[in-house]
Amino acid sequence: MTKPFKKNSRYMVGLDSLRGLAILGVILYHINFNWMPGGFLGVTVFFVLSGYLITDILAMEWKRNKRIDLKKFWLSRARRLLPAMFVMLVITLAWITIFHSSLLEKMRGDSLAALFYVSNWWYIYHKLSYFDSFGQPSPLNHF
Repeated sequence: MTKPFKKNSRYMVGLDSLRGLAILGVILYHINFNWMPGGFLGVTVFFVLSGYLITDILAMEWKRNKRIDLKKFWLSRARRLLPAMFVMLVITLAWITIFHSSLLEKMRGDSLAALFYVSNWWYIYHKLSYFDSFGQPSPLNHF
């Protein structure tokens, strides 16, 4: 059975499939499957595709209304992204609390930075290299 579409929707199943493959490539890359050495390229594919889709949403709104309501746009992004972010943060912190409690002190700052979407700035301010292979990595490093 096919999904019903909204009247003004331009949903494309193929693009969702491509995003899914990009995500799968990144996951397989991170669990060190030797046959997926270029899996990190899925991040680039995902970002390019997301940029296209967001531009399409904004272009459609401009076409309909001759203006873009940025408040509405950012609220819709927040409604879509924040619940998943909160769930992921809670699960990660629960896992750390149960299985790696020694990391809790370090995770306090990382968690707050992730909560406010400023992780990269947090690591820059604390002079922590994104690509440093020494030391204990943060589970929230790529947030």
